[in-house]
Amino acid sequence: MNHLDFRRRIATEPMSHDADLLAHRDSCPECMAVWQRAQRFEHVLGEAMAVPVPQGLAERVLLAQATVERRRDGFRRRTWMAMAASAVFAVAVGGFGWNYADAHSLPAMAVAHMPYEMNSLAMTSPVADQDIEAGFAGRGVRLRGPMPSDVTYVHDCMVGGEEAVHLVTRAGTDQPVVALYIPGRKGDNRSDFTRGGWKGRDVPMAGGTLVLLSRDASMDALDRAEGSWQRAIDGVGGNRVVSL
Repeated sequence: MNHLDFRRRIATEPMSHDADLLAHRDSCPECMAVWQRAQRFEHVLGEAMAVPVPQGLAERVLLAQATVERRRDGFRRRTWMAMAASAVFAVAVGGFGWNYADAHSLPAMAVAHMPYEMNSLAMTSPVADQDIEAGFAGRGVRLRGPMPSDVTYVHDCMVGGEEAVHLVTRAGTDQPVVALYIPGRKGDNRSDFTRGGWKGRDVPMAGGTLVLLSRDASMDALDRAEGSWQRAIDGVGGNRVVSL
């Protein structure tokens, strides 16, 4: 081993106990001086780095690391749980809103009203025109057209909190057709529906909405009842309902 190889080894491995290295050190005073300087430097560096370590430091470091990981995992779980709960809540609120709106629709309220008025379906004697007019007058409405000739029941009712005129016609058949006229309640579209064992029709009109219901009458009977009440309420030629 020459001087250059020795010094390269000492620079990279100052604490080496290689036999060739030590043999060259002992045979060369110049390289011995280089080795001694390297040993003093390593001793000073070791003392500078020798910081006292508190007892149990390693365990505390590992515990802190595990705690951070648990908190991070817990935060992730809580975040996902909150997101899932928000989604469930949104769906629940949406479903509740839809159910609430459906339960307060005119078809739903009309069908819910009928159990209290089932006796009206059994009446067959014709109602006088003045009684029909009085029924509408009680709701602030004046009829503007000819009244149906087959009305067998008229009464002022409350339908789901809405003021209504409750009528029953036979529409040329033995099967009664219920007509519930709600003045001031404006519907959007004419539509047929089936609900709770009833066939029905929701008919927007000039000054309110007409809801027709029947258990057994044909759709033709509903058509005739719709036409006769539109003529009576809106008037021949589409005249408007007026308030008294």
